Amino acid sequence: MSGTIRIARKLRRQTSPFLADVKGVAALEMALILPLALMLMSLVVYGGQAYGVQRRVTLAATTVANIFAQANNTNASTITQAQLDQILAYPNLILYPYDGSTAAVVVSQLWVTNSNGTATGTVCGSWPNANGTARPKGQQISVDASIAGAFSGSGINSDPGCNNNNSNGNYIVLGEVSYPFQPTGIYFSAAPVTLHDSIIMIPRVASPITVQ
Repeated sequence: MSGTIRIARKLRRQTSPFLADVKGVAALEMALILPLALMLMSLVVYGGQAYGVQRRVTLAATTVANIFAQANNTNASTITQAQLDQILAYPNLILYPYDGSTAAVVVSQLWVTNSNGTATGTVCGSWPNANGTARPKGQQISVDASIAGAFSGSGINSDPGCNNNNSNGNYIVLGEVSYPFQPTGIYFSAAPVTLHDSIIMIPRVASPITVQ
């Protein structure tokens, strides 16, 4: 017991000058606060990066859906495979300077029906890039009822859907982009997070749009 007391007194004598020194106290405070401050700063930087990349993902999804809906500005209701590949490659440019080669891009065409105010889109065709997965044909997706209200004519509930000969115009284009974002490491490494967005557009030309 007496040995423990002697050790405690010795430590107190050795640390008392340091604690009494203002500079020593400041150094101790810095050692305690600095890791927390760096962590908070890193979180702010990560959040800013993620926000910026999410804006790019949204723009990429909008671009894919918009240009597909315009039939690649050909004023026709057909798109060639080469034109489709170009559309699916646009997110790579939009995500720059981040590496867009890992982005998953999917553009789909849905036939819309409206039953008792509930709008449903049936996938008629879906085209992914190398990283994406096409939606299965016939898959049904709930859409905003205001989308169905944008169509005119009595064909909104008519059959058949997903028929390339059906020209009632009840089609929408769904553009989707997912991007595995890896924040830049500063004080500590953060796990990658998948950023995603999807945008719906109405075809600008006679619909449905076909891919040749």
